[in-house]
Amino acid sequence: MRFEDIYREHVTPVWRYVRLRVPSDSDAEDVTSQVFEKALRSWSSYDTARGTVGGWLVGIARHAVADWWRKHGRELPFDNLGDRIEESAEDDPEGDALRRLGADDVRRRLGVLTAREREAVALRFGGELTSAEVAAVLGVSPSAARMLVHRAIGRLREVMSDE
Repeated sequence: MRFEDIYREHVTPVWRYVRLRVPSDSDAEDVTSQVFEKALRSWSSYDTARGTVGGWLVGIARHAVADWWRKHGRELPFDNLGDRIEESAEDDPEGDALRRLGADDVRRRLGVLTAREREAVALRFGGELTSAEVAAVLGVSPSAARMLVHRAIGRLREVMSDE
């Protein structure tokens, strides 16, 4: 597959993941550009046996986001989910819950989650990674990744039902 095809297919989920982790659209655009620049430079070393292209790109994005925060100071309270949460597979109860709750309400309440829960939600819904891919990125089992996302969605439901 050509790199420009990879870019077209993955730029939106990578941008969404990054946008969930940095404070503004312009910051997300800058970091996303850095991600694809780094990916292009190392494209020849991408190994399909180590995971999907999407997972590889989100791994690069995680490092780029960490670099961004090192340059700009500590992480601010999390208050943005991104512009939207896309529909995923039909058997995606967490995604259905987020869509029912409404992205605007969710954006305001993500601060109740731990950093790890926010990361799992960002990977799953922003980066559009599967539970297995989220698990690989976080270094946990797929069931632990599913549970982490499930708990995060549960905490969001609790916060939203309190109002």
